[in-house]
Amino acid sequence: MLRILSDLHLFDARTLVRDLVQLDPLLAGVETLVLNGDTCEMRRGATPADVEAMQAYFRDRVPRVVFVTGNHDPDIGDTHELMLADNRIWVTHGDVFFDDLTPWARQRAGLVRWVAEVLAETPGADFSNLDVRLRVAREVARRETDFPDRTTRSWSAHLAWTWHTFFPPRQPLAMLRSWRELPNRAATLAAAQRPAAQVVVTGHVHFPGVWHLNPTVINTGSFFSPLGGHLVDVDGAKVSVRKIARRGRDFVAGRTVAEIRLR
Repeated sequence: MLRILSDLHLFDARTLVRDLVQLDPLLAGVETLVLNGDTCEMRRGATPADVEAMQAYFRDRVPRVVFVTGNHDPDIGDTHELMLADNRIWVTHGDVFFDDLTPWARQRAGLVRWVAEVLAETPGADFSNLDVRLRVAREVARRETDFPDRTTRSWSAHLAWTWHTFFPPRQPLAMLRSWRELPNRAATLAAAQRPAAQVVVTGHVHFPGVWHLNPTVINTGSFFSPLGGHLVDVDGAKVSVRKIARRGRDFVAGRTVAEIRLR
């Protein structure tokens, strides 16, 4: 069985994963694990040794592990997207669905500027082309270290994070708009750039859900509260979406949210 998780945000104080062993039940019996971006926070002090130990944890428990890059871990590997099941499933983190990559970010103006700068470095680059979008998104994520998230485990830092997230009101409104727009954006880009895909699996916006469009779009949410996340299992021609639940401190596969049969 192949299992897809995303947005664990390890090394970020807001993640619900306080100890990697909490994930052990989610890894039992998994033959291939796909971690679809933002597995860890590489922009805020995680050392190369921290990242290596985290990767070793997963590789010690699962025969094959694929680390797909996200905007918080642009250098975790060289895989920016993944095609599965004879190209019928397209897996990518999801920032490429937005021209400004993270529309709700406080530093959105900086993101827009960096996108333009990276594109200018390659005259004639077509930003509508997926390969270009993936390259630009990862390069911009590397430049984003000038805007570290204001998060530690102290209450004062959490209050500061809340203030910087919800004020000015443009930010929560942009988040709501992104939640609404992501399914159609993902389906449109897939139809244009990955037309064989019947299912798109994405993360990034931390809003778990399944939208039966053409193709079907799945967002796996995150390991943040309050919305939590979903996992995706691929077994032959069946794609199962399950809620990630808690059993004590551990994370476990919960109820089935949706099943999609590949053609």
